[in-house]
Amino acid sequence: MATKSKKTLPQDITTQDLMKVEFHYNYTDKELLKDWNWLKNETVFKTGSQYKPGLKLCQHFCSNFFDIETKKGKSFVKSWNDPVLMDKVRLWGLSKMSALYLSWIRRAVYMASGMHNPSFYRPHLSKQIILSTQKTEGILFDPCAGWGGRLLGTVASGWKYVGCEPNVETYNNLMRMVTFLNIEDKVTLYNIPYEDLDLESVEKVDIVLTSPPYFDIEIYASNSNQSYQKYSEYNSWMDNWYIPMITRNLSILKKDGLSCYNVMNGRCENIVERTIQLHEDMGFDLVDHLGIDSPFKNYKKKLNRFDLTYVFKNTTSHAYYSYDATTTMAHSDLFVFE
Repeated sequence: MATKSKKTLPQDITTQDLMKVEFHYNYTDKELLKDWNWLKNETVFKTGSQYKPGLKLCQHFCSNFFDIETKKGKSFVKSWNDPVLMDKVRLWGLSKMSALYLSWIRRAVYMASGMHNPSFYRPHLSKQIILSTQKTEGILFDPCAGWGGRLLGTVASGWKYVGCEPNVETYNNLMRMVTFLNIEDKVTLYNIPYEDLDLESVEKVDIVLTSPPYFDIEIYASNSNQSYQKYSEYNSWMDNWYIPMITRNLSILKKDGLSCYNVMNGRCENIVERTIQLHEDMGFDLVDHLGIDSPFKNYKKKLNRFDLTYVFKNTTSHAYYSYDATTTMAHSDLFVFE
């Protein structure tokens, strides 16, 4: 049985007792509502890694965040239940840290197990993008809802949010968060893969913003709804899922809308460059970026190092978009110009 989590653990804790500590985030209703109000009222934003308005809500409600697996089947939960690894983490913490902070131990579990450390999308980033439009009302479409950061930032800005989330558990967690905040009138969430959504049923949107799955780097579920299950080879995934997703999204974007993607290179080779190039081919300029402590001046020379949200805007004044669903590759001939 797990013991209640504390921010700081005793120095004399044993490995077995450490493994009994509740590692999930758990906040009181008062703490969650305070965090929500912080996000709603914030209008001046910081880039520091410890600046997290609204993030407690994502952490609290999306407990299955720790169930994310690697391609080889590793996960945080499995690692936490490995006594050899947890003994290594405990001894490492005692030798390196002045105190055993639970936040540090969480990070150390990922490092000790050799896993990629996943992250929550910061809610304030989506609010920052929305405020840049100077529109008090609008619609944001998110084809890959994930852990709810973009949902929260959208509603905190007074806009409506439309999204897709194929994972049943994640969908249910997000809806619990929506109910808790009493924001049902602002959120339309579909429990289906994005590619199954009939875009003709979605009205034109002001912003498309998402953080797509990085192919098979993070495995959220093992069912066939996951894009990496449909396309198990990276180039096939890129050509048949990722690129068509961008072009389909452009088809529901208003002429003055923003197309925004949170992507980073690494095992997803050249995903940043291909995202930028595709938008440029369609008449969209890269007009901004947002991230945590990520200098824009380095975007050309050191692009691979940063996890950024790239913001594109249409610069072709007489363009409207028509997506050909029978064509998987994304080229300028998928778009019709007046």
